[in-house]
Amino acid sequence: MQVNILFSEAEAHGVLPSVFSKTRAHLSHPQYEDGLRHASERLVLLRSHTMMLRACCDTLTRRMQGLPFVTVKGRSFATTIYPDPALRPYTDVDFLAAPEALAEIEAVLKSENFVLAAPEEDGLRQEWKWQHSSNPALLVEVHTNMVHAESLRSAASLPYRALERIGAQSPAAMLGVAVTHGALHQFERLRYLVDIIQAARMMKTAEDEKAFVDLVEISGMKLGAVTGLKLAYKLFGEPRCMELVHAVGKTRYALLAHILMRPSVVTSSMNEARTYHAWRRQGFRELLKRDKALPSS
Repeated sequence: MQVNILFSEAEAHGVLPSVFSKTRAHLSHPQYEDGLRHASERLVLLRSHTMMLRACCDTLTRRMQGLPFVTVKGRSFATTIYPDPALRPYTDVDFLAAPEALAEIEAVLKSENFVLAAPEEDGLRQEWKWQHSSNPALLVEVHTNMVHAESLRSAASLPYRALERIGAQSPAAMLGVAVTHGALHQFERLRYLVDIIQAARMMKTAEDEKAFVDLVEISGMKLGAVTGLKLAYKLFGEPRCMELVHAVGKTRYALLAHILMRPSVVTSSMNEARTYHAWRRQGFRELLKRDKALPSS
């Protein structure tokens, strides 16, 4: 693979920082100079954007202190489960909040010059996108449920109170958010699986495991958790992932999900082969809808 294609796909998959750091020592030949320079420039842009978002998040969280909400996904993962926050870039700030906190959060966002985008759609998705009026690169998403699609919400749901019960920044919560986020996007980017691996490595105790198992059971994400952990193991060989698969236990449709969601479905999602696997991703989404359609055995 040409180095520029390698770095281009790594960026599309959200893993450019780690790929660049692991490969540049092996690309000392002059023929790789242009590719390395371009990747380095892209990294500078990614890190600059992330730094702006980090400062924005810090300002907002200080002003919203005491409200029932938690930072989730990008910023939260970068600072809690990654050995170096620079390895986990993100493009927006995500808050998961209790519904009763929405009015106060909205007031804070407005006072910081954020404006609501697409208000007619976001309420149905239990997600509201806010963009800074003078800096469109600053995007904040406020969720009251990590599961946005109404068609999925009868089977799965991950609201703020579910995380609060186990500690909103606990290892179990981090892994619960990682598997949910990845499953809802059919694990189409490698970053979702790297998030799962990093969160899985933080699961050190039996209490962590029990809290995670309880969370995916209550949220309806057992199938998403098992599928994501298995994919992460197949692609990266992290043994902790399979240990957690065994902790979660049997779940319906696991075999069919295993057949549908092969590693090639993930690795080809950012190139021309993506269309060949679209039916597999759609099939997995249908399984998520059905996962709570029957009582558990």
